[in-house]
Amino acid sequence: MEHIEKKKQAFRVGTTVLILLVFLTIGEFIVGSIVVGWAGVLIGIALIKAFFVIRDYMHINRLFNPTEEVQ
Repeated sequence: MEHIEKKKQAFRVGTTVLILLVFLTIGEFIVGSIVVGWAGVLIGIALIKAFFVIRDYMHINRLFNPTEEVQ
């Protein structure tokens, strides 16, 4: 049962991050199309999005987690 709960929690986190990425992308589009010269803001938003993609979708943390079993 613990395995099922972990999968449900991972699904919730993934869905939440997906929704966050959608809103950040919409905001990035609006800022990029309306405001000229805000490259710093756009780079900041892109870095935030890259952080969430790497952390939650590329599973980089599994490389550094010694307690997880290798399947």
